[in-house]
Amino acid sequence: MTQMAIEIRRWSGKLVLFLALCWVVVLIALLSGAARGASVPPLNIALALLPGCAFVPATYFAVQLHRTADAEQIGRLWPKTVVYGIAGLVLLFGGAYAVYAGGQS
Repeated sequence: MTQMAIEIRRWSGKLVLFLALCWVVVLIALLSGAARGASVPPLNIALALLPGCAFVPATYFAVQLHRTADAEQIGRLWPKTVVYGIAGLVLLFGGAYAVYAGGQS
């Protein structure tokens, strides 16, 4: 594997870490709103926690991707990082749409 391929795979890991950080910001905003007295239905909290099922493993694999220099291990970690990151993003957008659609009715 060339150095360019390794760097591209590590860049995708950085992108997944950024997406996981965005999820943490959304979660903190929800919890701080609830702490200030806003009514937050339990379903909204569950929908906000759901992307964590994908973002937590994606973050773990992304960190491992950056810690290793072995090209073979990078080749094994990269698909896991990307798939979990995309799954977390889909769950985050799906949960946000569900909260939005639930508020419209």
